[in-house]
Amino acid sequence: MAQMSRLLARIKREPFADFPVADHVNQVLAEGGRVWRTRRLPPLVMLRLFVIQILSGNCSIVALRQLGGLDFAPSSYCQARVELPLLLLQSLLRWMHAQAERSLGMATQLIGPQVYIADGSSYSMPDTPELRQHFNLPPGVQEGVGYPMGKLMGLLDAATGMFVSLLALPLFQHDMRGVIGLHAMLRAGDILLGDRAFCSFAHLGLLNAQGVLGCFRLHQRRQNMSRGLQRWKKPSVCPAWMNAEQFQRLPAWLDVRLVCHRIGEKGFRTRHLFIATTLLDEKQWPDEKIADLYGSRWQIETCFGHLKTTMKMNVLKCETVDGVMKELAVYLMAYNLVRLALLKAARVQGVSVLRISFVDAMRWLLARMQGLKGVSRLIVNPDRRGRSQLRVIRRRKQQYLLLKKPRRQIEQENAAKEAKNA
Repeated sequence: MAQMSRLLARIKREPFADFPVADHVNQVLAEGGRVWRTRRLPPLVMLRLFVIQILSGNCSIVALRQLGGLDFAPSSYCQARVELPLLLLQSLLRWMHAQAERSLGMATQLIGPQVYIADGSSYSMPDTPELRQHFNLPPGVQEGVGYPMGKLMGLLDAATGMFVSLLALPLFQHDMRGVIGLHAMLRAGDILLGDRAFCSFAHLGLLNAQGVLGCFRLHQRRQNMSRGLQRWKKPSVCPAWMNAEQFQRLPAWLDVRLVCHRIGEKGFRTRHLFIATTLLDEKQWPDEKIADLYGSRWQIETCFGHLKTTMKMNVLKCETVDGVMKELAVYLMAYNLVRLALLKAARVQGVSVLRISFVDAMRWLLARMQGLKGVSRLIVNPDRRGRSQLRVIRRRKQQYLLLKKPRRQIEQENAAKEAKNA
């Protein structure tokens, strides 16, 4: 019993001294009226184990027993994860972002309005009837061959690089239908960045009614690419992602400014970039500043790369819709904790946060979550700006045939061939 108490005390140790996650978790659970009986996997320990699992490459539950230092049955862990409230995980994202801004002080504050970045990314999951029905299979893939895929719509704070909110959407849902679900997180005066999928009269009209400014890459269907102010007219047909009431409230016209920027650096496929924005004041926002502002949109692409490649979020493991939602929320929560470690290390070590090794920060956080001290001085990568590399691989992959039919169908066809040849 004494050894178990020491293990629980070690795994409950806070990774950041000025970041009281445990107090916030207990407060949210108390406000929700949830009563938890005394057991080996209470909510806080369960949350820590979940984060350790994600930081370890979404390892198996059997491997998590050794990493966490606790002896529990896989079924007990799964049951405790089911009882973990999803609202708690989602509220932690917003709370962590607010705490990060307070703990870092003016180091992450932008001069002027707050900038957010919206974008979506896909992920795969196990092939179960519930997930197949909710998220759908990719186009052209029959049941029993492919896996269900979903779309994550995330809202990123450009100042801290931390996710503020997320939405888990079916694969075929339009990006615009998802991004309007994130508008509630925006305040008047904020700036929203996004790619050309978010550039439309209807979206800019919704943002303008909320007092939010937009800066998006010009949609490919827009033919008028003359620089300067333009007056866009309200379309005659309501977009498919918008309801009739929202469309009725849109203004008859909207002033939009078009900026053209030429990219001369190596490694960029696009050479001329057209940006549509409602930042109309050219003295406060000259063309060069608009181009730099839109260039910060690439942060979210890097973040999704860290999530899907480094942290292995490209393939989830939960077999229910609720489980997938929780897994995504903990992924973003773990990413935010790593990002906080990057920001603090950059401030202490006096270098740009872009040069701090993400993998090293993730390993440090994993050590802290396991109750170990870790090496607080993180690895600083060389300055690689301007470097371009060919997108090729040297090591050959093993040659296996792709599964194009369900396994049982192939087995039956092979058995019929053998019987015919016998």
